[in-house]
Amino acid sequence: MSTGGGVSATEHVWRAQSVWSQAANRHKAAIGRARTATLCAVVAAGVCGAASAQLMPLSAWAGRLLAFLALVVAGLAPLLARGAAPGRVREWTRLRSVSEELKSQTYLRLARVARYREPAGRDAELRRRTDAVVAAAADLEYLTTGIAPADRPLPPVAGIADYVEGRLRYQLDRYYRPKTGEMAGRARLVERWGQALAAVSVVLGAVAGAFAVEQAAAWIPVVAAVSAAVVSHGAAARYVAQQVEFGRTAGELERLLAWWRSCDPATDAEADRLAERTEHVVSVQNEGWMAKWIAE
Repeated sequence: MSTGGGVSATEHVWRAQSVWSQAANRHKAAIGRARTATLCAVVAAGVCGAASAQLMPLSAWAGRLLAFLALVVAGLAPLLARGAAPGRVREWTRLRSVSEELKSQTYLRLARVARYREPAGRDAELRRRTDAVVAAAADLEYLTTGIAPADRPLPPVAGIADYVEGRLRYQLDRYYRPKTGEMAGRARLVERWGQALAAVSVVLGAVAGAFAVEQAAAWIPVVAAVSAAVVSHGAAARYVAQQVEFGRTAGELERLLAWWRSCDPATDAEADRLAERTEHVVSVQNEGWMAKWIAE
């Protein structure tokens, strides 16, 4: 990894990290849009198909139009789903892995701990490690084409105390704790939609059975299909699994922070252990839930 124009090795890696991070964010957003669009297409196909059958005796033109729309969106669903295919998910997980590893090495270098404790060779070590990370993902570099580095300064880290505040506590308070709550909220939303649709299906079945309303009976399979699609969407997004993973990592970081506070005064070896353990915990969490995304 060459540098130039007065840019330090650390600044160069930090800029590269922003590019890989943006590429990963774009990829993940595209996957999310594909899954949402697929869900909408499945729901629209079912609703339009049932409505077509209901309207055909009243208005042949409206019935045929809805039947046409049902067939169109039903045909689009598999095409839309390709945007969230396993290959696309694998690309996203690898982009994110590169981004996170470049960030990890940047923070360790700025904190001057672990493998960067000795002044001699710090930049060479940083270049060696980050070059290896980027080289392993060379086949994905085309996905970063045209992405400009974010205009941001290096993290204000110049020692272990800054590292604890800017890396460990930031990850704990600004990322893992909020993400745990966010994923829990999304999981509850999917569950409530599933329960609501199940209740609607029961009501339709009761109306159809008690009052012999054929129109209500026609909507039962549609509601069941929509309910299954919503639950499947939630399972694909892995809200519950992510909630567990984020919560577990937050707990690990909290215990690390408590241990560090007990080390007063802390030795260099303890500082190295804290930084290495923090990066290990974050790395394991990222690798764990991203691997589960691929498995799904």
